[in-house]
Amino acid sequence: MIYKEINFCGIFLPPFLLYLLVTGIIYLPLHWLWDRIQIQRWVWNRPVFEAALFLILLGAVAFIL
Repeated sequence: MIYKEINFCGIFLPPFLLYLLVTGIIYLPLHWLWDRIQIQRWVWNRPVFEAALFLILLGAVAFIL
């Protein structure tokens, strides 16, 4: 599969930017949910946990799209 740039109003954007935007849209409700259930009680280092989950989501989005 050949990846092509996305033409947005004459500006060529890399497809990775689309993956980041979709992942951010998925990640924000999950982040809100983690705050509601107080995820810090179960994880050792919350920023590392959130970064890892963002990367996992990013990989899944890139694989699906």
